[in-house]
Amino acid sequence: MEPKYNIHTHIFTGKCAPKDFLQVALPLGDGVSVFLKWLFVTRPVSWLIKRLGGRVHNRMVQFLKIGVMTSQQEIFETLCDKYQNSPYSDLKFIALTIDMNYMTDTKNKPYIDFQAQLQEVLEIKKAYPAQIFPFYGVDPRNSATVSLLPVQRALESGAFSGLKLYPPNGFFPFDPRLDALYRYAEEKGIPIMTHCTRGGSYYLGENVLALLPDVPPSLNDSHPIMPKVVERIKAYKNASDKAFRKAAYACNLFTHPENYLPVLDKYPRLKLCIAHMGGDIEILGPTNANRKHAQRCVTAMHLEGSTDTWYGLIKSKLLIPAYPNTYTDISYSLCDAACMAVLQSDLAKGEIPRDRVLFGTDYFMVTKENSELTVTAIAQQALKADFVPMMTVNNARYLFKGQTAAPKV
Repeated sequence: MEPKYNIHTHIFTGKCAPKDFLQVALPLGDGVSVFLKWLFVTRPVSWLIKRLGGRVHNRMVQFLKIGVMTSQQEIFETLCDKYQNSPYSDLKFIALTIDMNYMTDTKNKPYIDFQAQLQEVLEIKKAYPAQIFPFYGVDPRNSATVSLLPVQRALESGAFSGLKLYPPNGFFPFDPRLDALYRYAEEKGIPIMTHCTRGGSYYLGENVLALLPDVPPSLNDSHPIMPKVVERIKAYKNASDKAFRKAAYACNLFTHPENYLPVLDKYPRLKLCIAHMGGDIEILGPTNANRKHAQRCVTAMHLEGSTDTWYGLIKSKLLIPAYPNTYTDISYSLCDAACMAVLQSDLAKGEIPRDRVLFGTDYFMVTKENSELTVTAIAQQALKADFVPMMTVNNARYLFKGQTAAPKV
């Protein structure tokens, strides 16, 4: 029986996230969000939230219940428990670490820095060597982790199985400081997971425009997409709608799927998963039944000088024969049955190669929408015969060089 994998999970605690992290989900001022975050992680309040989570099945309460857990190991064990009485009790998990030290201004940095997050994950790997396959988070602004030597040590020791990028935290994936890592990853067949949706988490500092130079440096300066990137930055900075100058929208500039073209044209055999398929807003596009989301998509496409959605760009420009090791995953987007119906139709029509789509849920972020087993069932029902290969052979091919199963521990 082929091993099964959930390619996209998170186990970081609330203390690993910035102090103003709640602004991502709630329209709060900086001071209020910092206070609430502090309140939630204090022992009496976190105890109360856990108690409520056992009795009240409100989605936000369930999300907070996980976020206030005392350790990443507790979150990981909770995730494993969710599948124990399901057909997927033998599921293995890819835990994606994220460097959130640079996600906000210095005054609001996480209670626990990224090195401490990594050390705790190492201990979980020792305790569950055959069940967890962590990815090492990389941010080019962190010289302690972006240099090649610590990454090599982490990967070649077997402790970490891949790399994780989160561009909307404030950097472009074509940042020259990532060049050596891409070269190494292509040579060694190391998988990279990167975030690709509008929204989600994003840079929370007060001046996001300071991270957006008019002409950003690139590991491939002469690439034909770079003038288009420059025009997008200019369009956002001059947008009549001031919302596009704020972080929640401006971070789309970091996340745009075409930002990977300079990377892939330099390293065409790179193993790269463009997570979430661009997100539900982009998958459903202008035809979205949610008029607000449909209009948001149309407005952003116009501002970015594009005639296609991010989902369309991923299909037509990234999941192509020229880049034989690019993938996408269904994480978070699997919450929406309509998104899964679009994917199933495109798989049937051959618009997306069947072996390029991976199963993942985006635990515990997805808890804001529905339970882990419910979203898995939504995907299984919609994708039918394509579902199991996504969970097994597709995920194994992405994870392990030249293998369709995990190496023996």
